[in-house]
Amino acid sequence: MDFFTLTDFMKIQWGEVCNDRPQLLEVAAVIDKWLHNGRTGDVLNISMPTRFGKSLLASSASVWMLLRDPAMRILRASYSAELAEMFSQQVRNQYEDFCAKIGLNSPTNGTRGRWWIGDGNQLSHAGVGIGGTITGFGFDVAIVDDTAKDMAEAMSRARQNQLTVFKESVLLGRLEGCRKILNVGTRWTVTDWFSLWPDAEEYVLPAMVDGRSVCEAWKTTEELNRERARVSDGVWQAQYMQRPTEQGYIRVFEDWPFERVQFRNQKFIEFFTVTDPSKGRGGDFFVTLLAGVTIAGEVVIIDSFIRKFAQVSEYYDYLRRVDEMLPSCTHYIESNGVGGDILHDGNRDIDIIGFTSRADKWARIFANADKIKAVKFCETCDNLNLILSELSNFPAGDHDDIPDCVNFAVKAAAGDL
Repeated sequence: MDFFTLTDFMKIQWGEVCNDRPQLLEVAAVIDKWLHNGRTGDVLNISMPTRFGKSLLASSASVWMLLRDPAMRILRASYSAELAEMFSQQVRNQYEDFCAKIGLNSPTNGTRGRWWIGDGNQLSHAGVGIGGTITGFGFDVAIVDDTAKDMAEAMSRARQNQLTVFKESVLLGRLEGCRKILNVGTRWTVTDWFSLWPDAEEYVLPAMVDGRSVCEAWKTTEELNRERARVSDGVWQAQYMQRPTEQGYIRVFEDWPFERVQFRNQKFIEFFTVTDPSKGRGGDFFVTLLAGVTIAGEVVIIDSFIRKFAQVSEYYDYLRRVDEMLPSCTHYIESNGVGGDILHDGNRDIDIIGFTSRADKWARIFANADKIKAVKFCETCDNLNLILSELSNFPAGDHDDIPDCVNFAVKAAAGDL
């Protein structure tokens, strides 16, 4: 079936959808031209707003490639194995339905996530989740569709590392033949999957052009303007305009005035310390913040103990000094790693409450940014300049231990630890 293009296939298979969203035909033409440009090993990045039809387009492209060449081998990757396998099953169903429609006898065999055409001894299509493996098989084309389920995951440093490993140890090692890579997705951050392919050909579909919706049948201009008013500019530029700002690296708190207050002018209803401990590896700080909650519910950082390569005995000495001044103070410590050792130290004479933090540091600080900006600082707070410097530079600074601990203080004040 060398005679028909992906655009032709989209019109036949998804005529009504394409009438409402003609941009899909434009993207289909871009994919067709790229696939047949005679080059091997090149990459095409297609970024589109959420729910516009990128996965439908990716699945249709797979069906179309297999109809044109049943010997084609396609790998479909996504953020989870379950979603990738679902996409693989969709491609299989569409392939079988289209073959039946045109009277072509081309049966498929295999499982939901991995199947082949006829009695062949190689996979025609396979779905794999990011972080998964697919040994023993090679592929001509890889289609990577949505490598993160949401913005928080896209910003996760752990996820970014996982994407790099997947690219280098799974994806590139499985490509053979024309070795084409088609990336489709919604942009979230400049450090996402698309950023790993700096030499890729690029097609960007923004949500709006010249102040109007790119497709009124998808979302009207009025709807988009309403959504724009509800989200930050960083989210808007990433999720809708597909030109992400550096959410993972812009200074989150650089426009924060850092209000300073005097301790004696505040009426506190509770006091606590919160600690983000460190063994000093990599020069990380051991951070303890003394905080208070006022009658108005405001969180005030009163004092701090911040050291590199701190000794646990120094930490205990600081808590004892705090208890002498504020006998009703509660002490919290992050109990992952060294914090767990401190928590279970049978020789300590101070009551400490442990808590755990599972989420990625950047994601949890970003999610709580507005509440962190409401924090105030006592003018006499020890290490105040260091605290404000780390907050101002987060996450582009050399350290992020203090911002993380300020976030813990906010959560402790709200009873969320």
